[in-house]
Amino acid sequence: MALVIPIFIPHRGCPHQCLFCNQQSITGQDGQAPPVEENTVRTIEEWLARSRGRNEVQVAFYGGSFTCLAMEEQIDMLLSVRPFVESGLVTSIRLSTRPDCIDRDICSFLQEFRVKTVELGVQSLNDHVLRKSQRGHTALQSREAVKMLRGAGMQVGVQLMVGLPSETTVSFLQGIDEVIRLQPDFVRLYPVVVVKNSGLEDLCHQGMYHPLTLNKAIALTAMGYSRLKGAAIPVVRMGLQPSKSLEESVVDGPFHPSFGELVKSRIWFRRIRKKLNTLLPEEKVTIFVSHRDLSAVNGMKRQNIKRLIELGFGDRFGITADKSMERGSIRYDFGQ
Repeated sequence: MALVIPIFIPHRGCPHQCLFCNQQSITGQDGQAPPVEENTVRTIEEWLARSRGRNEVQVAFYGGSFTCLAMEEQIDMLLSVRPFVESGLVTSIRLSTRPDCIDRDICSFLQEFRVKTVELGVQSLNDHVLRKSQRGHTALQSREAVKMLRGAGMQVGVQLMVGLPSETTVSFLQGIDEVIRLQPDFVRLYPVVVVKNSGLEDLCHQGMYHPLTLNKAIALTAMGYSRLKGAAIPVVRMGLQPSKSLEESVVDGPFHPSFGELVKSRIWFRRIRKKLNTLLPEEKVTIFVSHRDLSAVNGMKRQNIKRLIELGFGDRFGITADKSMERGSIRYDFGQ
């Protein structure tokens, strides 16, 4: 399994203060820490010392818009990693940035420094939603950035948000379909939460923005996840990474430390309910799943089982874990 060494550059390089953002609240850092390059070498050495024997090691610059930084800063950070790359201790570099901070010259520059993976904060592919969120870039810039990075041979990740101002179910799913056409290597889905001292908090107080409920956020994310999975595009994360600083800063919205598991559990529920709805009047079914999926199938506190019983299927199904089955697979054994 690859080792990813995180280097945090909170809000560094970001030319805009998006409506939903307050990096200090989310990360617990204010972006005024000592220069990242001074800490990078020490951080890499510490991670390598306690994670020996990894065949693949990637240094990842998280939290800021890397390619929006002054070129001197970008070079300094990448040069701090270069000795580890040249010695073979680090195999590649990952960074995150904005779509409007990518062009062909930047792609060539990143290639020179062995950058393998670029995550783009696309957030939405609807221009009206982007304007309402004060993103400062367009959907076209996102499309072009993905194409340029893929053309340069880099892995591309797309970050999308669920529940932005003026986003609808239709526009969100249209965005998912457009992402599928762009064929990124992976996607992250983040429900919008309202954090302290953000523009969204002001809009909430004014009654001009209402965040999604947890149930609605799970439902929308499940639809997006299912479409992406059906197109063989991996969704590597759903929901914000829990942290003490984040939990203390959230004032509203669908934050849950196990959001991704709730989404997967919802998908299992829908899948099983759909099959149970096809049962003949006296028919029963035993449902076999991988033992690794059993928790998600049952749902948190067995909520899926309870809901199926409430729907009238209580004595018509049973769920059995099968260690021989692959994760994500399902088998039905019908009987009377």
